[in-house]
Amino acid sequence: MKSRVILTVFVLLLATPLWMRIGWEFSPRRQLNLLIVDKTVLNTNSFKHRSINWILDYEKYIKSDGSYYDINKDYFGFFPQEDEHYLIQDFEKLNEPEVDSLSKHYDMAYFADTYGVLGNEWYSHRDRNDNSESIYGGLSEKDLLLMKKMKARQKPVIAEFNTIGYPTPVDMRVEFEKLWGIHWTGWMTRYIASLDTVNNPDLPRWIVRAYKKEHAGKWNFKNDGMLFIHESGKVLVMEKGNELNDGIPKIYTEKKFQNQYGVPAVMIYPYWIDIMENKNDTNELISKYVIGTNPNGEQLLSENGIPKIFPAIIHHEKDYNFYYFCGDFADNPTKFRFAKLYGVTGLKFLMYNAVDVTDRNRFFWEFYLPMMQTIFSNTYVNRLQRR
Repeated sequence: MKSRVILTVFVLLLATPLWMRIGWEFSPRRQLNLLIVDKTVLNTNSFKHRSINWILDYEKYIKSDGSYYDINKDYFGFFPQEDEHYLIQDFEKLNEPEVDSLSKHYDMAYFADTYGVLGNEWYSHRDRNDNSESIYGGLSEKDLLLMKKMKARQKPVIAEFNTIGYPTPVDMRVEFEKLWGIHWTGWMTRYIASLDTVNNPDLPRWIVRAYKKEHAGKWNFKNDGMLFIHESGKVLVMEKGNELNDGIPKIYTEKKFQNQYGVPAVMIYPYWIDIMENKNDTNELISKYVIGTNPNGEQLLSENGIPKIFPAIIHHEKDYNFYYFCGDFADNPTKFRFAKLYGVTGLKFLMYNAVDVTDRNRFFWEFYLPMMQTIFSNTYVNRLQRR
């Protein structure tokens, strides 16, 4: 099935590249000044902001100097260099007037990833599947200052999964929660296609170790399911057939928001999620997660204070514009060779494996792309109105 899909895409790209590329070249360019923060860039192939840049390219958004966005340069955060060296370019050395100047220049701020880089991820002799100390990362006081400046100017701010998780200091988390009227429960979760440690060697060792420590050394899981990890280190495992009727969580979106953002009513989501609570009545919930539990699963969630239904996208737009994506939404394995093909979105059904529920390209093409096209377009229109 997968090979047939790849072959079909290849044939189509051979047959129609000319008009698609010409169409892209002659489509209008639009200036949109987007500030991207990504503190988790491990190498030139590992960009947590890849999906953002794909859409900027496809929609031909340009910077104030007329050039296109460069995925390697046009962001703030962690910049990998050769021989395990790195540079950090963020807001920490800026004073308040300089941060304020950024908020004047940029039309939108997107905090794609603040998790940062761990020692075992950065240094080649370390074990990537284990946990370790943080080299760089976490939401900082200057990050929050920029958010406040953007909020005061009623310019959109987007943040997503783990913005206020480890290694963000607790006081920064509390300030962020007060600023936007949301609260992190301390829990995060993720779908796992195989909980069998033999068949899935990529299961994080520290998670398996933490669970075994609390369960007399046992890890008796073979099917797909979900991991729940609390910031305290507590681990819950819910397996399809035992606690789950459906192993993979789903995102449900109300009809009015389906129309507004061009997203489907239901979308599976197989990646990292932080379980958030909305604490502001003026915020709106665009989408919600639903965990496919059976009575055993519902009891386990209840015993640990975890809801079965919780926010997927929290939005505020009355007196300021803010989005929180309760998932690692910008982290998708998109292919840049398709970004400059005019009308390629019409072939989106060929761009992912419909059988493989772990293929995050499905989420990108069916949900993230149309949503971000809408958000960018609205921001662009507002920019024109401010001029």
